[in-house]
Amino acid sequence: MHEIICPHCSKAFKIDEAGYADILKQVRDGAFEQQLHERLELAEQDKRNAVELAQAKVAGEMQKSAVAKDSEIQELKARLDAAEVARKLAITEALRAVQKERDALANELAQAKRDRIAAAELAEAIQ
Repeated sequence: MHEIICPHCSKAFKIDEAGYADILKQVRDGAFEQQLHERLELAEQDKRNAVELAQAKVAGEMQKSAVAKDSEIQELKARLDAAEVARKLAITEALRAVQKERDALANELAQAKRDRIAAAELAEAIQ
């Protein structure tokens, strides 16, 4: 027989082997339940941490991808702008050449008219 002291009333009492085994089982079951609960909480916390880490990793990868796409978009816009500027410059140069040729032809025409008028006046003066 075992003598046990009650933790609440501090009274000693005796119990047989079966009662002792029952009390020991209750204590072990309580401790087991507590350890199990603690381990389950730790496992749940580990799971939450893993999920948060995975989410952060995915968010980082998505942000990198978005930055890469934004830079590519900016590069393509810059190319488009450069092509537009080059096109406008080519048009301006072509117009400038055509205008220069037009002005030269207009000057030649005006000179030819003056020469004809002068020749006509000279022919009238000679007659």
